[in-house]
Amino acid sequence: MKAPEDWFPPDAPRLAHIRRVMQLARRVEARQDFGGRLVIAAAYHDIGYAETFAKTGFHPVDGAILARSDGCDAEVVDAVLHHSGARGLCLRTRLDLAGHYGPTCRMMDTALSRALTFCDNRSGPNGETLTLSQRIADIRQRHAGNPALLETTADHLPLFERIDAEFAPLLS
Repeated sequence: MKAPEDWFPPDAPRLAHIRRVMQLARRVEARQDFGGRLVIAAAYHDIGYAETFAKTGFHPVDGAILARSDGCDAEVVDAVLHHSGARGLCLRTRLDLAGHYGPTCRMMDTALSRALTFCDNRSGPNGETLTLSQRIADIRQRHAGNPALLETTADHLPLFERIDAEFAPLLS
């Protein structure tokens, strides 16, 4: 497994975000057993932003490709590929990569995939812990000029809320 610390500068906001997602994954894993796979998926979920691994320029696909090549099981690869509604964004911005996703979004298909999205949606861009509503507000503010991302986020909001309701009790 590639360690995020090996691919981002120590003060990089992306690294802080990945670390927070991993920390939340450990907390969720302490209450619901994923056999360590949630923490592994958390480590890979944004590794595709690292220049070394940015093969397609779409980080969920790049992270999933790396996870697969590193020998992660299919469920981890799928969770990385589909985290946080990535298929919807792909269909709006990168139709050339749609073949990686298949005919439907699989973000909701497994507890592992939902848990990864939960941890991602509860982690801010600089490593802060956020509520889902704070994270959505942050996305709307930071990405105000990106209608594809804003539309994808709005489309997935009901699913994000269901995921949040499922996993938030594990943090208390």
